[in-house]
Amino acid sequence: MYYALGTIATTAQPGELDPSFDPSGVGYGGSWANGEVRCTVVQPDGKILIGGSFTSYNGYIYYRIARLNADGSLDTGFFPGATGANGTVRAIALQSDGRVLIGGSFTSINGTPRNYIARLNANGSLDTSFDPGTGPNATVNTIAIQYPGSGNEQILIGGQFTSYNGTTCGYFARLNSTGSIDASFLHGPPGQPGADGTVFSIKVQPDGFVIIGGTFFTLNGNTRNQIGRLIPNGVLDFSFGTSTPSSFALVYALAIQSDGKVLVGGGFTSFLNVARNRIARLNTNGSLDTTFDPGTGASSSVECLTLQPDGKIII
Repeated sequence: MYYALGTIATTAQPGELDPSFDPSGVGYGGSWANGEVRCTVVQPDGKILIGGSFTSYNGYIYYRIARLNADGSLDTGFFPGATGANGTVRAIALQSDGRVLIGGSFTSINGTPRNYIARLNANGSLDTSFDPGTGPNATVNTIAIQYPGSGNEQILIGGQFTSYNGTTCGYFARLNSTGSIDASFLHGPPGQPGADGTVFSIKVQPDGFVIIGGTFFTLNGNTRNQIGRLIPNGVLDFSFGTSTPSSFALVYALAIQSDGKVLVGGGFTSFLNVARNRIARLNTNGSLDTTFDPGTGASSSVECLTLQPDGKIII
């Protein structure tokens, strides 16, 4: 990328501010988002979905969910209604048909009750065909799509909830396309459902296997400290090792590389008694990948990870 500073042509270096992305381009006063942006998703057309605690973007009233054009300006063709979400949006997932799943701490979308999970049409309006009933009983932190583009997409959610529409499910669940809970997905054995602590991140492998990270110490009744893997129907995958952060740590973020290795970010300081400050990489069987050595690592929690097409990692 090249841009002009006065009369001097300058080559932008990786990590420098991209001046072509300018959220202040239009609107009333150029105020950008007036509160936190907690999650972003880039659509195939380059438009950007953002969610958080903001109530306006660039002077326009947008309650906690909005869509931007590729240059950072507000896409006014996406409008979730006059009152939008009434609580923070913490997770966004884009379905292959362009519909948008959102999760968070809200209890209504544009005045219609939707507890912590909802789906929007491509134009931002509420998709009433997705009806979660009473939904989760607490915040949704993460949403992932299983089998994207297959015509049989499944919706995985994780967070602080312990039930969904009256069905017990420890901190994660799988939903049907209508918003009902998918009873065929095993959320855990009787009396020991799901995880025993908050789920912060869910990532789905191309083969449908599900990796879960959070604050839990058991997963489906078995010891799995803060990270574990499920086979596609929800049964614990015992072939994925018990590599774990130090006790009482947090796993906030996961990313799956093209070779199947798993990047993990959080508040931990070790894996399998090997020093790994807040970021580590696991082999496909869950063991620590010692070829990935961050040195002294990050000085504080890593809360998000994403992979560039060239394999480099942004934290």
